[in-house]
Amino acid sequence: MFVVQIGGKVVLCDMTKIKRKLYCYVDETGQDTAGRFFAVSVLTTEAEREKLMKEIEVIEQESKKGNTKWKKARPEARKKYIEGIAGLDDLHDRVFFATYQDSKDYLVHTADAIAKSLRQKRGDRAIIYVDPLSDAEQPKLKRQLRPSVKIPTQVRSVRKEENNAFIRLVDTICGLVRDADEGNEWAKKMVQKLKRKDILEAL
Repeated sequence: MFVVQIGGKVVLCDMTKIKRKLYCYVDETGQDTAGRFFAVSVLTTEAEREKLMKEIEVIEQESKKGNTKWKKARPEARKKYIEGIAGLDDLHDRVFFATYQDSKDYLVHTADAIAKSLRQKRGDRAIIYVDPLSDAEQPKLKRQLRPSVKIPTQVRSVRKEENNAFIRLVDTICGLVRDADEGNEWAKKMVQKLKRKDILEAL
């Protein structure tokens, strides 16, 4: 129980009745490999998301990566950005990834990774932002989620103009995981470092 003041009145609130809303940001990579490799990255946040977004935006600026996505970012900017992310304590237990091989069931895999990420958290409802996702795919993804996710969910596609630091972060994780899968030694080391820091978790 705790006390809040609303409109000049003191109100006693029961913490058990407060709804916890989860925000999930999702990206994927690998559709161009014809099923050989597919990866999904998920970031989960709650009420603190504005503070966390500002912290990530500072890292983007300081690393000179800016709002550039992984594929187009300069190697030096990539490295500085990942190092900055590795030092961000507020990201602990918030970033997940899953990889899949020899399958083209991309929507099924995306739903699987989201569901597994949500099961790591306690929430009463979830709003899921996926980049990219067509209008036709949104209800399909929600149907795929329904058997595994027992809380109400909303699925939204991220339009280009809505791209934000969270979407760019999961895009980075997808790129880093893919580079590691393709044998990039630096990417392998960074994936392991993020895991050791409890920032990145394989599902």
